[in-house]
Amino acid sequence: MYFGPVWQRLADLLCDVVWHAVWWLYGGMVAFGSCWWIGYGGYRAWQEWDRDWLQRREERRASRIDRDVARGLREVEEFLRLQCPAPVSGLHGEKRPKVPRGHRRPRPHR
Repeated sequence: MYFGPVWQRLADLLCDVVWHAVWWLYGGMVAFGSCWWIGYGGYRAWQEWDRDWLQRREERRASRIDRDVARGLREVEEFLRLQCPAPVSGLHGEKRPKVPRGHRRPRPHR
């Protein structure tokens, strides 16, 4: 028996299978390589963006803290100004107001 056309057909199918396997392997390597390098660039860009975002967040937090501290100091100054309307001694080079004699604290006897 002669199986020429069958073996030829089988060899063609086998060649096609190998060709498709190589094609898919090569395409997969190209896709993997492009994803690897483009993915690496995207990952680096994402890291840089994340680092910038964290830095901006810290700057916003620091400026918010500075604003809160300044507001708190203004409120304390306003409270003290309302509680003590007369100038306190030594603040701006003014002399101390004289205290009437009856309000002095007695000194202990030795």
